Amino acid sequence: MTTQAIPGIPGSKAPGTTTDFVTEVIRNRIVLGELRPGQKVPVYELADELGVSRVPLREAVRELEAESLVDNLPRRGTVVRELRVTDLRDTFEILHAIEPIATRRCAESGDEEIVRAMRYWLTQMRDLAKRKVPQTSVEMLHAHREFHFALFRAAGDGVLQRHLCMLWNTCERYVMNSLPNRRRQADAASEHEQLVERIEANDPDGAVEVLHRHLDASLSGALRYLESTT
Repeated sequence: MTTQAIPGIPGSKAPGTTTDFVTEVIRNRIVLGELRPGQKVPVYELADELGVSRVPLREAVRELEAESLVDNLPRRGTVVRELRVTDLRDTFEILHAIEPIATRRCAESGDEEIVRAMRYWLTQMRDLAKRKVPQTSVEMLHAHREFHFALFRAAGDGVLQRHLCMLWNTCERYVMNSLPNRRRQADAASEHEQLVERIEANDPDGAVEVLHRHLDASLSGALRYLESTT
């Protein structure tokens, strides 16, 4: 499932290049566990399946390597990166430092378009949950990603937004797999709602406080998930 253009929702558009499309397809499969940690990424088979040349595949692999989702290993080629506590903790430590910058900018800007986009994707996540669509589904992953990326757009079209998106992609396979816990799922939904409310109220301090709670809870849930897999 690639990003579809949603009328009236800013920043919601289909990937602009073949490389973007291929990167998203492989990324989604890694995040949702269709490509498992340590598994070789079948680059040539994917090229045939997706009807693309090997050039965008190689470019996609470089992007995914930058997001710490794959590794290029001697004599093995491209493999899905193993789940690592150090990667998870480091990612969240950096997010704790820089995501509040985007959150403050968003709450201070009064940008109604960003709030509208966040509310749209929040509603999509609620509707999916009501229809009992699994948390580890392409539909839920897409809505969750777009919710957070709407917030990241408040950082401006530059280095901060790019790094936030990369970090989010790095940690999402840990987070998504920890959400089937019903209590954590309900708490995350509440945190998302509170975050939008504080941004809508132009309350940067309140928004950052909610964000920190959300990041801490997401990290704790992801760590529990990792413990269960070892």
